[in-house]
Amino acid sequence: MIDYIIKKSDYKIYIAENNNYISLNITIQKYLNKLLLERLNSVSSLEKVTKKLMGFKSKVPLFISKDLLLLCISSYRMENSFYINYFSISKYEEINGLFVVYFHSGHCCYDISSFIFHSQIKKARKLIATLNRWF
Repeated sequence: MIDYIIKKSDYKIYIAENNNYISLNITIQKYLNKLLLERLNSVSSLEKVTKKLMGFKSKVPLFISKDLLLLCISSYRMENSFYINYFSISKYEEINGLFVVYFHSGHCCYDISSFIFHSQIKKARKLIATLNRWF
């Protein structure tokens, strides 16, 4: 299961998945589009539909599959991008002014904006509640 995806200034993406750290020389958008292809979808269409249905204005959580709901900490359009998988989170806390997210795999990441993270959690919960009503 993917814990998080990061794009750094070297334009590579780094994926924390199944206790491994993978580096790929593609954009986040291309990577996500490959994941969405089997659902006949794309990142841009998923964003548009989610914005319209949920009323989100920006930083749309991306529901890719039953075990991958990406929280947008920093958009794939930015030079440095960061997405966290909602379903991989085991807990989160603030320690000495530093916000830390822990994952079921044992990974953790820190130096995340508490405000952005909490707003993404609220959006994800709203999206999950809506999806659960439909299915």
